Amino acid sequence: MDVYIQHNDVNLYYATNFNAVDLAFYVTEMNILIVPDMEKERALKESKVEVKSFGDLGYHKLRKKMDSRDALAEMLIGFLKSHGVKKVGIPENFPAYLALKLSNHFDVEITNPFIKMRAIKSEREIEFIRDSSKAAILAFEFALKVLRRERSCDRVRERIENYLYLKGYITGTIVSSGEVSAIPHGSGGFVEDHVVVDVFPRSRRHRYYSDFTRTVIVRRNEKIEEMLNAVIEAQEKAISIIRDGVKAKDVHNIVCDVLESYGYGTLRRKSKEGFIHSTGHGVGLEIHEEPRIFENDDTLRTGMVFTVEPGLYYKDVGGVRVEDVVVVKRDGCEVLTRYPKFVRI
Repeated sequence: MDVYIQHNDVNLYYATNFNAVDLAFYVTEMNILIVPDMEKERALKESKVEVKSFGDLGYHKLRKKMDSRDALAEMLIGFLKSHGVKKVGIPENFPAYLALKLSNHFDVEITNPFIKMRAIKSEREIEFIRDSSKAAILAFEFALKVLRRERSCDRVRERIENYLYLKGYITGTIVSSGEVSAIPHGSGGFVEDHVVVDVFPRSRRHRYYSDFTRTVIVRRNEKIEEMLNAVIEAQEKAISIIRDGVKAKDVHNIVCDVLESYGYGTLRRKSKEGFIHSTGHGVGLEIHEEPRIFENDDTLRTGMVFTVEPGLYYKDVGGVRVEDVVVVKRDGCEVLTRYPKFVRI
């Protein structure tokens, strides 16, 4: 018998609907969730699979003879052997001490079936992402009000994150201006001619993310506005070709085509400034997941949810980015973060 074991992370939550706090395991082929004794009652209420506790599998007896790590390993080994397991699949971030112990008894392979499974979202998952997308837009509109009186990007970021937390979301947020905005994930500085605001909230209730970016024009700057208009055109053309069956690389290449037509550098041309990252990434239980929208040959399928976020970054001018989350449909796509692209205050 071959099995795959997932330890406590978003994949375990995806498979079982149980948010594990301590180390827990899910054996896919047996559809069994293995949790510490103190978590068994909660797991029985929350999860949609069979639940076993460490105590059920003999952990406490083993613990009297050896340390906790060895007891945990022996518990898993004994359980798997009792079911005739010969081969075990584990994810790449599986605890190393357990992987080594398992490899002494089974053929162990590093793999993760959930990565591709999670790339196609159910209608329920799409609604969760839609909810977080609405929160991102509300937070951005709140940020616009703050920007009218606040000049510290760090302070604006703090206000956004506090706003979202009180509404039931945790978030990472990027707010940058001036030369800091030339670093794609750079955050900080003081408000100059423009501000990049990137909000990626995750609901504390359903745990799904969204991701939304706008570049806000504060004072006229011809170079920045030219860059922003080019990025908006590139994004709109990319979104216009997204549908079931399109290659990820085609979406990325159309962004590069537009930006290069205006004379901007791209990573495709090995440029160190300009458009220096991929066009997008999947969004769901993690802020970065499948699919990748880059130079890869992956085929887009109905139900995939990902960002389309071209940007341009130059040290002597600053950076601009526009980002939306889309869901692939059979004959097109739906933008979940619909909002004006060019924003000026």
